[in-house]
Order: sequence, then structure tokens, then C-alpha cells
Amino acid sequence: MPLDVDVEVRRGDRTIAVAFAVDDGETVALVGRNGAGKTTALEAIAGIAVVTGRVDLDGRSLVSLPPEGRGIGVAFQDGMLFPKLSVLENVAFPLRAGGVGREEARTRARERLAELAPDVDPGARPATLSGGERQRVALARALAAEPKVLLLDEPFAAVDAEAKPELRAMLRRTLASFNGPRVLVTHDPVEAMTLADRLVLLEDGRVTQTGTPDEVRRHPATRYAAEFVGTNLFQGELVPDDAGVGLLRTGGGELTVVWPEGLPRVPVADVRATLSPAEIALHTEEPHGSPRNVFRGAVEEVAAVGGRARIRLRTTPPLVAELTTGSVDRLGIVAGRDVWASCKAVEIRLMVPGEEPDTL
Repeated sequence: MPLDVDVEVRRGDRTIAVAFAVDDGETVALVGRNGAGKTTALEAIAGIAVVTGRVDLDGRSLVSLPPEGRGIGVAFQDGMLFPKLSVLENVAFPLRAGGVGREEARTRARERLAELAPDVDPGARPATLSGGERQRVALARALAAEPKVLLLDEPFAAVDAEAKPELRAMLRRTLASFNGPRVLVTHDPVEAMTLADRLVLLEDGRVTQTGTPDEVRRHPATRYAAEFVGTNLFQGELVPDDAGVGLLRTGGGELTVVWPEGLPRVPVADVRATLSPAEIALHTEEPHGSPRNVFRGAVEEVAAVGGRARIRLRTTPPLVAELTTGSVDRLGIVAGRDVWASCKAVEIRLMVPGEEPDTL
């Protein structure tokens, strides 16, 4: 029962245009920065937003149907639970709205809660719950009426970091047991890469790339895509330099690269290249000798997750490096400090137009 979406939504002076498909048993993550149009796309599918275009489920148009008639379960950001209803009444609500009797609705709601939120008091009010508990209840409510499609809007946005691993594992099991199309909205790479079968990247209200996490990681189409999957992306003209070496001249600076074997040594336009942040070394003093690429710039941001830290640098070109938090502390890497970044030419992976990237 595939879901096929091709819609436009007007929001003020902006038009958000999104097209993608989701197969049965597949999880697609809509990813993008804040304001990219992710939640608007979800609202279009759910019937909350006014759209032009089509939302088809198994070949049947849903556009003219009200939200409650679409067979879609939605777990919104921060739960969006009804504050005056108990947990049990919240989960039973979509069943009651669909015409199920009170006692049967409550029985089915208790079963969902026992499965997904066993430690939550069914008589509690949403205000007394933690972020993780609210999301568990919201997921139970989304699944209570046995929908054909499941939509999840930033399911971990209001969840404490300590609670995320357990909740993510629960959500992974839930998605695996749901046989219909699943759409996950997130701006978190960890959520997208661990929960989704395929990514749909949105930038400024448009789809800029689709593919599996591995496909996007290997061939990011935009700088945002590269950042999202954890790599640096460069684009420019490749020109020959010393024997076996070339220069990639980008709008933000030059990089020394290994010239691709078999490629004629003439300038090549519109060449892209990727560099893993883990391949970049940081120094408090200028390094000498090998490697060939050395850049100096200020630390713009340090973001630590677990035992790793991503460091955004105002170098030429701009770079994102990744170190252990121990190395960050040892080197005294803090926002505003000038540092040197270095990488080997061989670590920069070229993607030349007309060539198969994996062979370069």
C-alpha cells in the first residue's frame, strides 16, 4: 500500500513543493534545517495543511478526505497531547472519533499503553509526564486506531539526552513491526541514519536529494547534505599541478588532491570532492612537512555528542573536523581560538563529472 506524495503548500510568500514516495514497510526520513518545510510536508499528508497536488495511498487520492478519514496516525512534536484528558483518554481519542464505543476504545488504548508506555499511569495528565513519556503516549495514540500510514514529527525534540537511546530503540522496534509506509521528520542525523531506510533532504521548501543514508553519504549533492551525513563537500575546478597531484580551486580556497588515475591532465570544471571530518587533524601550532593541506582559521563552534566532538572552522575553505572530546580538552579547542587544520591529499575523495566516483 505505497504512499505517493507530490504537493505544493503556500505559507505566506513561500511555496513548499515536496514530492516523494514511500513503500510498505519502508521508513523515509524528511530531513532539513529549521524552516525547510519538513513539518509542512507532514501536515499536507495528514490533511492539516491546504495543498495543491496529490497525496495517494495505494492509488487512492486522500486530498479530498478529512484528516480523520485518511487512515493516518500522527505523533506530533512534543506529543501534542490534550492537556485536560488523561493519558488513557488521549490514546482512546482517535478510536472514539472513529466511532468505536467507549469501553472498547479504552480497552484497546490500555493494550497500546501496556505495549509502548508500560510505566506510565493511564490516569495521569500530560503535564505530569516527562518528555519521553509524552512521546510514548503520543506514539500509542498514533497507533491506537491501527492506521495504514504512520507519521512522526521530531519524536525526540522534547526528550532528555539520557532518555533518547532507550526511546530510540523502542521506536525502532515499533517501526519494524508496522507494515505500512512510515514517514519520520527530523533534523537529527543520528535519528535519520539509524531509523530510516531512505532520506529525503529538504532545503528552502524543495527536495534537493533522495537516497539511502549510504548513498547520500557517498555522493552528497549539496553542502547541507554533506554536513548532515557528516562529511565536508567541496566543488570547483580541478587543475593539474605537480606530477600526480592536482589543485581543486573552489570559491572558498584551494585544496591539494591526488590526480585521478587515467584522467587526462587538463583542467576539469564542476568537480566535487568529499573529506571526512575524522580525517582532519587540528593543531595549536603550524604543522610542517606532510600532509600537503594546511589551513588556519578560528574555531566557530564545538558540538560534543558522547565521546566525540564536531568542530566547525572558519578556514578557507570552511571545514568541519571531528575529534574525541579528550583531544578537544587536551588541545584547548574552544570557540574563537585560532587553530591549524591539516589533511592528506589522499583523503580527499574526488567526484569528476562523467566518471564513476567509486573508481576514482
